Amino acid sequence: MTVKFGNLTLSSPYLPASGCYGYGTEAWKLFEGVTLTWGAVTTKTITLKPRQGNAPPRIFEAENGVINRVGLQNCGLDIFINEKFPEIKKLSCPAVISIFGENPDEWLEIASRLGTAAAQALELNLSCPNLKGEVVTRDRKKCSAVVKKLRNACSVPLWVKINAVDSPVDLSMELEKLGVDAIVCSNSIPCAVNFEGKIYEGGLTGPAIKPIVLKAVRQIRQKISIDIAACGGISSYSDVEDYSLAGASAFVIGTALLKNPDAVNSIMNQQKEKILRKGNNNG
Repeated sequence: MTVKFGNLTLSSPYLPASGCYGYGTEAWKLFEGVTLTWGAVTTKTITLKPRQGNAPPRIFEAENGVINRVGLQNCGLDIFINEKFPEIKKLSCPAVISIFGENPDEWLEIASRLGTAAAQALELNLSCPNLKGEVVTRDRKKCSAVVKKLRNACSVPLWVKINAVDSPVDLSMELEKLGVDAIVCSNSIPCAVNFEGKIYEGGLTGPAIKPIVLKAVRQIRQKISIDIAACGGISSYSDVEDYSLAGASAFVIGTALLKNPDAVNSIMNQQKEKILRKGNNNG
């Protein structure tokens, strides 16, 4: 089931959401001996310097979803390139490296060094709601400056992760003009939760956001021609069909992995069973 997406060739249209599979190799160790049917693996977001992320609590259960405020905890670029990336390159599928910078020059340094290290694609995390300060995509001038700087300097495929609530259609149209290769919609949706008498801000994921993301994907598809990956509440092949109908051609699985770490195989099996039933009925 080879598919072309975002200037990469994938063995399937399924990817894990950034952060849900750590640096990308952990799941293969957990399921040693099991063939995981990912088309590519997306790493957790990498920053120039190491980040500890937000102080606990950082994960909350929500009705029909999960709220997180992890805050991009990661080892930093040096350790990633020297220690993590060599192991990632041994995987049987392409790796999409999620990145975040504090300013355009930092974005460029991260992207350039990863390009030199032979990254196959970069996912620009321009929409994380769990950081101090404004989400990058809400500052259209800053967002455009980052993407333009990277596109002019990097030949590696650039995917941009946006959210479904901050003018996703207009933003996607602008990003296409700037030369990005794919849109990933959506990041977690900004929200808040009361935990033990204190309000925490974070991002909502899971089935609760699917109707919002589905609408955004459909509207984006009507305005742009580059590839779209849907991310929001995918836990079954029925969800994949919905997003495919809306115009997505790749499907990012996140919250479902917390319950079922090999959810991709379950979805792939559902897909194969449906194709088989359809073939039998036609016969």
